[in-house]
Amino acid sequence: MLIDCGSCVGDRTEFLPYVQNLISYVEGKLDLLVITHEHQDHINGFAKCEAEFEQLEIGEAWFAWTEDPNDPDQRALDLLSKRQKARLGLRNALDKLHTNRAQIRAEQVNLKANKQALVALDAFLDGMDTLGGINLDESPKVKKSLAGMRAVKELLVRKQVPIRYLKPGSSLALSTLPGVCFHALGPSLDRRFIYAEGKEGQDTYRRHEVMGEGVLAMNSLATLGQEPTEADLPFASSYVVGATGFTMPVPPHQEQAQELFDQYLGPDQAWRNIENEWLYTAGTLAIRLDSHINNTSLALAVELGKGGPVLLLPGDAEYANWAGWHAVEKWKGLGPNGTHFVEDLLNRTVFYKVSHHLSFNGTPLDKGLRLMNSPDLAVMVTLDRTRISSRWRTTMPNKRLLQELTERSQGRCILMNESDLACTSTTTFDLDSLGEARYQTVKHANRILAKQYTVYMT
Repeated sequence: MLIDCGSCVGDRTEFLPYVQNLISYVEGKLDLLVITHEHQDHINGFAKCEAEFEQLEIGEAWFAWTEDPNDPDQRALDLLSKRQKARLGLRNALDKLHTNRAQIRAEQVNLKANKQALVALDAFLDGMDTLGGINLDESPKVKKSLAGMRAVKELLVRKQVPIRYLKPGSSLALSTLPGVCFHALGPSLDRRFIYAEGKEGQDTYRRHEVMGEGVLAMNSLATLGQEPTEADLPFASSYVVGATGFTMPVPPHQEQAQELFDQYLGPDQAWRNIENEWLYTAGTLAIRLDSHINNTSLALAVELGKGGPVLLLPGDAEYANWAGWHAVEKWKGLGPNGTHFVEDLLNRTVFYKVSHHLSFNGTPLDKGLRLMNSPDLAVMVTLDRTRISSRWRTTMPNKRLLQELTERSQGRCILMNESDLACTSTTTFDLDSLGEARYQTVKHANRILAKQYTVYMT
């Protein structure tokens, strides 16, 4: 079973060793391919190593219902249409911001802005590039879907691989895994859970900084570069001015208005210009687009035998996606003592692939982590801080969430490259020197599958 293939950074040369190792490890055959959602760090590997994936035999593939081109209710098509429009707006805004970057900096300098203000400006623009890198293709042209998603779907069609588009509340089994049941938790069919804004509060960990709220200039961003119409103006057309004065019928009190125009837009008054201020709404657009796509993540609970232990694989589901799990009507009352079945699955979770790379709202508390009360819980974080933008490193990992996950799993928390984190371990073990007495080798068909270590602390 392979879930996604992507990375925030890396070209084909960097991807190739990993994909080749994968193909060798599975001996050229996958029983199941799962694509959780359409972000570059989850699907761009399929485009970068297209020829290598062509070698794989794939039993079947699963996507969320949001990717179904034949969704009878047209909900998937509506989501795709809005997503494409948001991507177009983000691409236009990024292009404009880069074009104007020198001008914006010059305006800030004219304002005698301090060094911190200029650093903040660069941080905003670099942060926008980071969000653009996750949500947009490397190509400047915005298409219906990202290159990686197009590549994997075309691959599956060429290979005639059976595809299923899963809806929440559905349960599936594979003939190769008798007794194992896959439960689709999300994304919700209710658009309120998909378009919900990022939640901060009692049920999630606090962000490092509170993001500003604002009204999206969606239509303006999406049509950037086209001639404006009167409907685009935020005030009466008679007040439109050009470089030298009023361009339309003059307003009342023309003499006074022209005097103000000359006084405030003279050659030494350029610092008053707010031409680029509206572009900062693109920050909110980028964040909302990012959360919207995360909330379309296909989230799975793998139940190992009826009533047995559970593996939780939520993709990059954010708070709203998780909240949708608990709202699945057909599962109400199916848990012990009339609890919701999702609560029961979380109670029995022994392996949790941490959602959204340890971000503040990727793992809710009351609807998520605090329901994982199995003494056998282990957690794995798909986060390599050497392969993400520096702008993500202040928020990933969320330190308080990492601390609680570590405590709740009794130290069974797997995190890549943790050495640069503030909460470093107090003791370091050389696994190669621990000896056979400290670990158990897990084999399958005479091949080493894993080494399970047990370290006793006093």
